[in-house]
Amino acid sequence: MDIKQLQNFCKVAEVGSLTAAASGLKLTQAALSRQLAMLESELQVALFRRTGRGLALTPPGQRLLEQAHLVLQQMAQIPRVVRGESKAGRLSLAVGLPPSLARTIVVPLVEAFQAEIPEVAMRSVDGLSANLMDLVAAGKLDCAVVYNTQPTDKVLLTPIADEDLYLVSGTAMPGAAELGSSVTLAEVALKPLITAGGSNAIHTTLSAALARLGKTAQVVHEIANLTAILDMVRYGHGYSVVPLSGVHSCIDDPALQLHRIRRPALSCSLFTAVPARTDDPLTVSELELLRKVVVRQLRQFDDEVEASIAARKFRQVKAKA
Repeated sequence: MDIKQLQNFCKVAEVGSLTAAASGLKLTQAALSRQLAMLESELQVALFRRTGRGLALTPPGQRLLEQAHLVLQQMAQIPRVVRGESKAGRLSLAVGLPPSLARTIVVPLVEAFQAEIPEVAMRSVDGLSANLMDLVAAGKLDCAVVYNTQPTDKVLLTPIADEDLYLVSGTAMPGAAELGSSVTLAEVALKPLITAGGSNAIHTTLSAALARLGKTAQVVHEIANLTAILDMVRYGHGYSVVPLSGVHSCIDDPALQLHRIRRPALSCSLFTAVPARTDDPLTVSELELLRKVVVRQLRQFDDEVEASIAARKFRQVKAKA
């Protein structure tokens, strides 16, 4: 693969349309399609899937996009570095992200850093909140976004936002089609659930909320990977409770259905985590940019997920009329 292929791949991923990307790149659609086919053949993976709205990245495509942005960002820095124009000190920022957020926020985050702090190359690492806290404390990450957790003498936490949790069902699951656009927490307690394990912040939040109702989660599978969890749900092996950032990628999937959790609503709090002692003057601007992007994306996700749920409800009502 070469830099031009990566640039063209990023353009297709950005606009979600082969036709629009080819027009913007001043290429024929056939030429751009051949480039993507060659890239997929070289990597031996499918990078895009077709949806009702155009082209969407597959999980391997998402991972390539993350790496491509970093490579292109590093390439853009070379002239400044060679001329000695880059700022002294660190040129990279290692950011930890929970898996659900990592799936959807890396691209806008990298683009924001390119636009506002171009001398800093961002590197993302995804993992459970507890693990990310340990990496921040050990100095292996500059900062992280984590779910409900406790501060320590080595890590300083600052609240960012609350992220709603949703129930995800698969159309292959018997009885799932009868579920409404909203479900109660008591209904969630009756469902066979696929979770990321007892130490996962989402599962901990769910378990605590159910305990207040005198109920427990009916866990049938524990799967650490969010993509694998959604695959299990898609093929009818259970339901899952997933944060907003995780369900956003499901809104165009005809095999998955999203349900608000009400009475009571469930949410997890997001925090930035940084080493308790740092004298890096750039950290303040980096953290503010990180916070701004997370809040902006969550608002956008909320609008799009709620619109998707409303559209599904409308279709159901129309079908019964």
